Amino acid sequence: MSSTPRLHYLLLVFALAVTAKAQLTYTVTDLGTLGGNLSAATAINGSGQIVGYATPAVGSSHAFVYNSGVKTDLGTFGGLWSYAYGINAAGQIAGHANTAPSPTIRYDHAFLYSGGVMTDLGTLGGHSSYALAINTAGTVVGNAQLAGDASRHAFIYSGGVMTDLTPTLGIRSSYARDINDSGWIVGSRQTTSPIDELAFIYNGTSFINLSLGGTMSFGYGINNAGRAVGQSYTPGNAGFHAFLFTGEAVVDLGTLGGTQSIAYDLNTGSTAVGSSTLAGNTETHAALFTNGQIFDLNNLLVAQGGWVLSEALGINDAGAIVGYGTIAGQQHAFLLTPTAVPEPATWATWAGLSGLGLAVWRRRKRV
Repeated sequence: MSSTPRLHYLLLVFALAVTAKAQLTYTVTDLGTLGGNLSAATAINGSGQIVGYATPAVGSSHAFVYNSGVKTDLGTFGGLWSYAYGINAAGQIAGHANTAPSPTIRYDHAFLYSGGVMTDLGTLGGHSSYALAINTAGTVVGNAQLAGDASRHAFIYSGGVMTDLTPTLGIRSSYARDINDSGWIVGSRQTTSPIDELAFIYNGTSFINLSLGGTMSFGYGINNAGRAVGQSYTPGNAGFHAFLFTGEAVVDLGTLGGTQSIAYDLNTGSTAVGSSTLAGNTETHAALFTNGQIFDLNNLLVAQGGWVLSEALGINDAGAIVGYGTIAGQQHAFLLTPTAVPEPATWATWAGLSGLGLAVWRRRKRV
């Protein structure tokens, strides 16, 4: 082999080895239910505390918090169901819970769960409200119905007061879905035709509109660097794709072969999670979006164990991911814990391609 081809081959072996070394795999933990046959995990904080909802042995779904292997039912406001969607570093939880019949109709009210107590956050004059996220300061965002229940407005709740954001937004209806520690909010707002609903970031004084060029978009997650994720129609509405706002541009995150994908959450490193349809659009799999690539999380499991991961809904800075999938015919919440590929095994795999590769690996091991 001449020196030039040998050098090219050496570089190829090195590049492949580094790529494989960087590849993550995950172990999957079944978070179970509350005695029923359904659950979903919606968010995870930096300490690994997880929230979501699950069915008890009898009845509708209840919000839960999972901490160090123990799952706690958060209860309701006297009604049938509850759902938890956000948890901050202090373990405070945001969600919504069903109220007692009044007289025969049950409504959902946003709640803040802290110190074992579920506090009703009220509404904006209508019957229902929904809390979807909470930041480190305990500020909650979501949406609530106005008097008459004719429209739904984004709200921010702080210091015991729920404030309607839609007058500030200047439009007829809006939805707040996440808030970062600087108080920046991501969500969507209904506008006039041809854009029916448009994703936005609101920093308290001004807006950044987020779109891939189609006629509709939704914002779902924002990190402390002001980067955001969501879903948008592409130009001509040819697809409905996950996007990442980098702070400078809205980037199409692609799909797993189908025409639709969505990103729900991202961590400080801007690694995002969500889902995507596969080719043919007949199946949806949980997805990881990182470094300009999209991965089917089902393909990154150390052991499949009968799982089909459907949606990834939350990720923390340690790279742990939560969501839901199907196992044994039931929908269950999952926790994915990242496991780095062992470095010697990675190099040995690629080194087996040739004597040159093996020599490279041996030389590296001696250093």
